[in-house]
Amino acid sequence: MANVILDFDATNNILRATIEDRVTEAILLGFYAAAIEYLAIHPPCSGILDLSLVTEFEVSSAAIKRVATTPLPPISCESRWILVAQKDVIYGLARMFQILTETKKNHFEVQVVRTIEAAYRLLQVNDPEFRLVRL
Repeated sequence: MANVILDFDATNNILRATIEDRVTEAILLGFYAAAIEYLAIHPPCSGILDLSLVTEFEVSSAAIKRVATTPLPPISCESRWILVAQKDVIYGLARMFQILTETKKNHFEVQVVRTIEAAYRLLQVNDPEFRLVRL
């Protein structure tokens, strides 16, 4: 079963989720709902979804499409999400999510990278100071 860690860097206003082990559709949908809830009370906030420690990714392309096309509650569209995906299959599904969200006017910007360091560079963060989040 996956382990999901949510932490927040208040200085840079970044929510980071690190998911480890096996990821199912239920885990991904639960994370997505929690992240949207957090973003709604901390706008404008950017985020990182780090999937680099995932060992099994049991999420269909249909589920990715469902998440990407789900209408969002009113949140700041200034928010930016960086998806970190090292494995090719996960990277491909993350890119699919990115492409699907590009057509949504009420969606935040999504970018996909291979390393956490690349995510920090995109968000122009040098020394993030993340603290565990309790929802």
